[in-house]
Amino acid sequence: MKIKKGLSLSVVFALVLLLILWQLSRTPGKYYSYTEACYADIASTITISGKISSDREVEIMPRISAYVSEIPVKCGDIVKKGQCLAILEAIPDIFALEEANAAVELERIALKQAETDYERASNLYAGQNISTKEYEQALNALSIAEEKLAFALNRRSIVVGGSSERSPEYDESVVHSPVDGVISAIYVNQGETVSRIGKPICTVADNGPLVFKGYVDETDVVYIGKGMELTLVLGAVPDIVIPAEIVSVSSFGRSEGGFTQFEIKASLSSVPDGIELRSGFSANARIVTRKADHVLSVPEECIRFDKNHMPYVLRLTSSPRNRRHQRWEQVPVTLGISDGRTIQVISGLEEHNLVRSLSKNAI
Repeated sequence: MKIKKGLSLSVVFALVLLLILWQLSRTPGKYYSYTEACYADIASTITISGKISSDREVEIMPRISAYVSEIPVKCGDIVKKGQCLAILEAIPDIFALEEANAAVELERIALKQAETDYERASNLYAGQNISTKEYEQALNALSIAEEKLAFALNRRSIVVGGSSERSPEYDESVVHSPVDGVISAIYVNQGETVSRIGKPICTVADNGPLVFKGYVDETDVVYIGKGMELTLVLGAVPDIVIPAEIVSVSSFGRSEGGFTQFEIKASLSSVPDGIELRSGFSANARIVTRKADHVLSVPEECIRFDKNHMPYVLRLTSSPRNRRHQRWEQVPVTLGISDGRTIQVISGLEEHNLVRSLSKNAI
């Protein structure tokens, strides 16, 4: 009986074990996807946002605090040097006005004293009681006092009305164009207040050829230089590509959102027939900064980094057919340039090596 009972338990145990193994064989396994290292052409590029504009643009700033009384021009108008762009009505600054009035009163007092001194010196000179030199000194002092009063009165005239009484051609209440060109932007409306430290009245662009202007981050400017080629895609005509060439890279950066950016300027090589460019068109410039032809590469997603931030890949060492029992080895690699999707592998791998990607799959 004991033997039969032992055999029964053994049979049951064997059946349970077979059932477990059978269930495990039916449970889906996991395996990692992989890709093959191969040779490819890689180009590292950057994209810069900017606009098409005139090579030279002049912002017209007011020289006095004033109301905008009239703007006789509009965007797109062709203007000549010296043409009126805006008429202003001066707003006297209370502190500047008080200072100008005080200066006038002080110069009037000084002039009155100089007139008294001159009259006394003139009488003494007529009686031959003073020398000619003393008489001429009194006369010069009178002339200087008269000139200082005239200067103070003229300065007050500029503060009050924006124009000079002594030089009416220099009327700060009338804003003139300093160059021949086209009105590319107007920033104020009639009735608005402007000042010397505020926003400009308008921008005048010269009639020269149009160029591309954009800003590049400080991390990319080291790869950009004069003479490099780029391609432009216009926001208004996205299907057209315009070739261009960098003509200048600014030596001074500007701060924008906590980052330093540098202006680049590029001349347009050729414009397709039927495309009329306008100043102000938005554009994106694509610049190839570095290029490598026929180099060993893998997708960027295959690159991993260890605790020391050194790059490596996981190379498949088992048979590609054995998906259930994959074996991998960690291989340090030296990397080159990247285009954002594919990266150059300088050392560590050979062609046709299989390296792990990020995804898992069910068997």
